[in-house]
Amino acid sequence: MSWLPVHRLGSRCLLAPLVILLFPHIVIAQGTVFVATTTVSLSICGDTIVDGNEQCDVPGETGVYSTTILGRQCTPSCQFGPYCGDGILQTLFDEECDDGNNDEGDFCSPECTIEPAGSGGGGSGGGGGGRSGGSSEPIGDTQVSVEGIGYPNQTVHILLDAKEVGTIRANGSGSFEFAVDSAPGVASLGFWSNDTFGTRSATFNTSFDVTQGAITNVRGILLPPTISADKTQVNPGETIILKGQAAPSRSVEIHLNNQLRQTVTSASNGTWEYSFSTAGLSPATYGVKARFLTGSAPLVRQSSFSTVLNLAVGVDGRATTPSDLNRDGSINLTDFSILIFWWQTNGGNSNPPADINGN
Repeated sequence: MSWLPVHRLGSRCLLAPLVILLFPHIVIAQGTVFVATTTVSLSICGDTIVDGNEQCDVPGETGVYSTTILGRQCTPSCQFGPYCGDGILQTLFDEECDDGNNDEGDFCSPECTIEPAGSGGGGSGGGGGGRSGGSSEPIGDTQVSVEGIGYPNQTVHILLDAKEVGTIRANGSGSFEFAVDSAPGVASLGFWSNDTFGTRSATFNTSFDVTQGAITNVRGILLPPTISADKTQVNPGETIILKGQAAPSRSVEIHLNNQLRQTVTSASNGTWEYSFSTAGLSPATYGVKARFLTGSAPLVRQSSFSTVLNLAVGVDGRATTPSDLNRDGSINLTDFSILIFWWQTNGGNSNPPADINGN
């Protein structure tokens, strides 16, 4: 704010009326004019001037991948495209590491490939350079950075090499981000969550190489959906209510014995439900599981499957009718022969009991 002094003559201000007439937004108090000023900065991508939130401004460049920092290109949105030396592991461009520079002798070569231990700095023998076994420059943090999709507003448990290293709460769209320090080498990450109904998901696991002195980025983690049922033992023809939670507004596939049975859409909070009729199913135990799809054609991705829910239809002591003694879905001479075998007894160890009238 700038202060513009106003001289007074006696008890009257000579300049104030003129100032108020010409600049009504100026405030005058106790003989002093206060002028409120505002600075506006304009950022125009494509004018060759780097300003505002721009990282670069080079008209005509497309932001293609560069093998060096010096050769990096600018995107049409005035941000740098991917390059070797940006500190982000670009596996799509065959990077094995990225420690944020194009130096050698620091375990990551100028071309973003892993250097063997003892490389650089005059070699492992220390010849000429006065350094042995690598660069004397300190290496950066060795970390794993994770981005994924879970269940909206639910807590995701994260395991590193089978040990829980932290939790993160997914946001309203199911997205979550997490970073953790890690030792270099092969690492295994696991993810699981409880859904809004209290059902625990299957654990999603993935393994990868962690580069020393760099941030290894793991993207696209899809937590498998949960699945539960209101009952797991029914007679043929009964309806089972299946439900669970997945990423919001996604297609959820329900598979019965590894065959697609039905596709439903999850709600905005990720919950889904399906009324599963067992009409037409023979007495048996069936495995039901679910997965969800994300993206749009042709780039559609599938999550891994949920845990398998075993549904017993007309089995495990549940006869289809009291007279269906062998639980095959029909009443015939086989059932009659079982009845005759246990005639005038309490049914013995027949399962279900051959005492069909319960007397």
